[in-house]
Amino acid sequence: MSALSPTRIAGGALLVAGTCIGAGMIGLPVATASGGFFPTVLAFALIWAIMMLTAFCMLEVSLWYPGETNLISMATKSLGPLWGKCAWLVYLCFMYSVMAAYTSGGTVLSLEALNNWLSLSVDHNIGAVVFVMFFATIVFMGTGVVDKLNRLLMIGLIAAYAALVVSVSPHVQMEMLYEGEPQYLLTAVPLMVTAFGFHLLVPSLTTYFNHAIKPLRLAILLGGLIPLGVYLTWEALILGTIPLEGSTGLLAIAQQGDAVTGVTQALNRLMDHHWLTFFAKSFTFFALLSSFIGVALGLFDFLADGLGWEKTSSRKVALAVLTFGPPLLFAQVYPEGFLLALSYAGVFGALLLVLYPASMVIFARHHHPNATYRLFAGKGLLGLCIAFGVAVVVLQLLAQTHMLPVMHA
Repeated sequence: MSALSPTRIAGGALLVAGTCIGAGMIGLPVATASGGFFPTVLAFALIWAIMMLTAFCMLEVSLWYPGETNLISMATKSLGPLWGKCAWLVYLCFMYSVMAAYTSGGTVLSLEALNNWLSLSVDHNIGAVVFVMFFATIVFMGTGVVDKLNRLLMIGLIAAYAALVVSVSPHVQMEMLYEGEPQYLLTAVPLMVTAFGFHLLVPSLTTYFNHAIKPLRLAILLGGLIPLGVYLTWEALILGTIPLEGSTGLLAIAQQGDAVTGVTQALNRLMDHHWLTFFAKSFTFFALLSSFIGVALGLFDFLADGLGWEKTSSRKVALAVLTFGPPLLFAQVYPEGFLLALSYAGVFGALLLVLYPASMVIFARHHHPNATYRLFAGKGLLGLCIAFGVAVVVLQLLAQTHMLPVMHA
């Protein structure tokens, strides 16, 4: 199949979108509720613009080097061995924290489906192993298989999302969208950055598209626009239907740390509609799975590149163990650790998704004067991206030390 095929472009865009629409999708309304809907819209727009800019920075760097590559080799070649080793550590911390969140959340949803829909009683640890083994097999089979499965998951995601929008929209109360105060939005900024974190998939897409620039740019742009629209609509639906305060409110859900099932349970209590609950749970399930396989593929390819392993059968088994083993252990130790894992992803995400791409372009672009693709951004704009990344790290540290304003239920 040609890299210019519209089908492949659509598949790449859906893979980008699916990587984004996952933990961020489910947890964002809970995290941003106290900041208010309209300030959240503005914050989303600004953060999306910065994240798209750094994604295209990643694309520029990926196109500098022929063949398969990933962040570790890109950072080493463009910034030096020390920064390459730092990228190793930060990448693993980020990817494992995100994978742990998805594994915990996906296991909870899978067990709920087995217990409620099929009347089966499955132990949590066994359910976690089965969940991970199934998707480890998919990633083991390569990018093409992941792409095809992701298309099916995205079809289910889109169908469930559309049904949910139609079902919930009539219940949205406009006055509820004016609740909250902007200063409380600061704690959600790192999570919002992570919600647009598909950058580490860009090198894999570059190889998959055979370094074809135009379809790559189109797939990344379209793939980035989809989650922006979905997030804003989701925010309006949830913040306009679930109250901020009260025993079933968003602040209570945030304090309980169970965003995966908390939102769907709150909708069920408020509306008591069987089909609405089904749509909400289906949407959450598809969102987690589509994001899970995209992140897993990126981590799988990164480990292969960083370890210098060819993807022989035995090496791929070892890579699968390294990719899925630590998140599986976390899911067994912290069965409800969805938000806990995401809380550690924000600072690593800012380093990897903002600081590294912008820094590589600033400090190594002059070594590639004849590059086939060059982003329009100069040092000034890229410097602002770096300043934003530093600010996100500071905000995350302040949030973890309880130094940012927080609205309590």
